[in-house]
Amino acid sequence: MRKRVILCIDDERMVLFSLRDQLSWILKEGYSIELAESGEEALDLFAELTAESIDIPLVICDQIMPRMSGSELLTQIHRQSPKTLKIMLTGMASFEDVVQAVNHASLYRYITKPWDKTDLSLTVREALRRYEQETQVANQNCILQQMNADLEREIAERHLVEAKLAHDALHDALTGLPNRVLFLNRLEQTVQTAQESSDYQFAVLFIDLDRFKIVNDSLGHTVGDEFLKAIAQRLRHCLRPADLVARMGGDEFTILLENIDSASEATQVSDRILTMLSNPFNLEGHILVSSASIGIIIGSDQYQRGADLLRDADLAMYQAKACGKARAAFFNPDLHAQTLALLTLESDLRQALIQQEFVLHYQPIVALTTGQLVGLEALVRWQHPQRGFIAPNEFIPVAEETGVIIALGEWVLREACRQLRLWYQAFPEWGNLSVSVNLSGKQLREPDLTAQLAQILKETGLEGQLLKLELTESVLIGDAEAILQTLAGIHAQKIQFSIDDFGTGYSSLSYLPRFPISALKIDRSFVSQMLTDADNFEIVKAIITLAHSLGLQVVAEGIETPEQAAQLRAFGCEFGQGYFFGRPMDSAATEQILITPIGWQMSVDIDPSCPKNAQENTNERKGTEYRLFMCSPVD
Repeated sequence: MRKRVILCIDDERMVLFSLRDQLSWILKEGYSIELAESGEEALDLFAELTAESIDIPLVICDQIMPRMSGSELLTQIHRQSPKTLKIMLTGMASFEDVVQAVNHASLYRYITKPWDKTDLSLTVREALRRYEQETQVANQNCILQQMNADLEREIAERHLVEAKLAHDALHDALTGLPNRVLFLNRLEQTVQTAQESSDYQFAVLFIDLDRFKIVNDSLGHTVGDEFLKAIAQRLRHCLRPADLVARMGGDEFTILLENIDSASEATQVSDRILTMLSNPFNLEGHILVSSASIGIIIGSDQYQRGADLLRDADLAMYQAKACGKARAAFFNPDLHAQTLALLTLESDLRQALIQQEFVLHYQPIVALTTGQLVGLEALVRWQHPQRGFIAPNEFIPVAEETGVIIALGEWVLREACRQLRLWYQAFPEWGNLSVSVNLSGKQLREPDLTAQLAQILKETGLEGQLLKLELTESVLIGDAEAILQTLAGIHAQKIQFSIDDFGTGYSSLSYLPRFPISALKIDRSFVSQMLTDADNFEIVKAIITLAHSLGLQVVAEGIETPEQAAQLRAFGCEFGQGYFFGRPMDSAATEQILITPIGWQMSVDIDPSCPKNAQENTNERKGTEYRLFMCSPVD
């Protein structure tokens, strides 16, 4: 509690002492009395006490004093402290003097001399009680005022926070552009406008940066983020003030062009964007050039929802990307139909595993030197209940993209091993026949693949050396050490590996000696043109030479004529497969081959079939007959 002082002023010292003695009996704890014998002394004391933050609730002052009257003193005190209560002691003062004191000094009361002790005591008690009440009210008012001020500040801060939250909810944190929510909201309003006005035209552009992942992977996400901010800034400069550009997420942006006259305006904007992106960016000392694939759709009153427009613009963007990137493409209604068909295919594909709609067909692999059947390649086929057989090139990419290939690939492995084991039991003389199965990249990266293969061999009773897994070159690109470790674990089970479609993927000859590969398979695209195209002729010969120099065997795919088979045999190619030996067959037809071997006999002069600039390599074999036939297994 703050110290409180009652100030008494009188030019007669005995009067002051009398006041002090009487007041000492009635003052509460925390109060004290200070005395002054003149107005000047009282003012100095008042200033001193005030400077020390001491409250002065009451001043008792004589009216008639030399140099400064009581009313003059109280008037000055009132100016400095209006809340201080003031009592005047007056003896010979006229009524006019009292009125003047009341008017100018806001006098609380006056007491005539000589005073009545009871009257003085009651007056002082009432004055102090009033001061405490007024002080309490004032304090409460201060508290309320402070509370109101705090509340107003909190409300203002809350409004700022709410405004920021609202802004953040509708804007991208990195680029500051509107986000998907705000874009779709604006697009819905635009669709409504188009519904109400048939001649109102607008366009949506869906932008996806080409090869942006390379920037993140090579230079880091910090540079990647700065790149996105720089692109967002340039996109703004390509548009009119009324147009809207938003970031959908990642490296995808969308643009809404409202109230356009024709589709050519959307084309002009997309051209500006492609030109703008082709200009180099200088980010932290890195010079970057970007490009984008842009999908464009012209809005019309046929669309009821903004999300449908955005979906179709996205489809058009993928069409632009498929056509070579760094370009724009308009939406074609056929794209939507294709997407719906793809979604239906995906759904049916998942059901196909449950309904057991997949079957395996087998294509013979033949030794070109003996004509002996040495292996079968297991190829999965889908017997759709409504569409019949669906080609693998239609459903395998979907299975890869959706992850269904993991379960499908496991089924193919188990079924191929199971079937081969059954044929061994039925036809022991074919005990060295092997089965080849294609292995996808997603399967190869499954952590339990090695254990899965061990379990399949155990369940089916098939020897590991009779299973061959075919990998494409692209599968081996990536985490080479992890892939090498996986292949080593599988190879320890005596399972063999071959590179399928060699020469058509991302070739890196350095991996050939590192991985446990036993054979290369020449892609059919080279074999089919081998005898009519000099370049393919040399490529086939080079692949065979390369494989033999590395101690690898060669399997040629796509053999359709005896001339092709003869030329490959002349090159030293060990094995072949293709329609010349047999198309992929179901298990029943394959079993007939095992029961009754089919033979081929041919006699060809290979020289006339060779390309002109390859004749020099075959002149020494001119006129040679090659007989290739399929025979029963050798005991």
